[in-house]
Amino acid sequence: MNRLVMIADIIDSRNLTNRKQVQTELESLLGELNGQQDQLLSPYTITLGDEFQALYDGADRVFPDILAIMRQLHPVELRFALGVGSLSTDINPERAIGMDGPAFHRARDLLADMKHDSRTLAITGLPDDDGLQEAALGLFNLQLRKWHPNRLAILQQLLQDRGITDIAQDLGITERSVYKNIHEGGLAYAIQLIRALTRRMNGALSH
Repeated sequence: MNRLVMIADIIDSRNLTNRKQVQTELESLLGELNGQQDQLLSPYTITLGDEFQALYDGADRVFPDILAIMRQLHPVELRFALGVGSLSTDINPERAIGMDGPAFHRARDLLADMKHDSRTLAITGLPDDDGLQEAALGLFNLQLRKWHPNRLAILQQLLQDRGITDIAQDLGITERSVYKNIHEGGLAYAIQLIRALTRRMNGALSH
């Protein structure tokens, strides 16, 4: 059965003046995300100081989690490589280490490729990719890198089906500001893309 692997890292982490603080914030946030165990087969685990990974049996939470991490660490930049494929080892439910197989190989190779370009997010291992997925993700990446924390949070909470009033109260902004972000950021289109990609990943994970 196919699984979904995320391998991510902090870009140019060694050049951060507040590297230790960023690492502490990342560790704290990943701990919070690990408290939400739905679809998480192996928890978010920091593996190389500035790199972390996790294993899922479903894709529904992946994009909201990515947005939460980006918001928390902003303006620090990250890369997220998502790989779909099988495992050749048993699942480690305690930490996302000691596992192997095509899903991990694909995510690892993809992350290595991303270090030579400007992508924030990429996916590999999905069937029948005619180039449309990569093109759409490319356009999405261009916008994603420009967004401020509130816009990332608004998109995250919209994906979680939260209402405008609740989002405004949570972020301490007006409902008008929420609508402005949705309009100016093209968030309705972003949601369509994310949900389509989520469906494709879930479809691949069913095999």
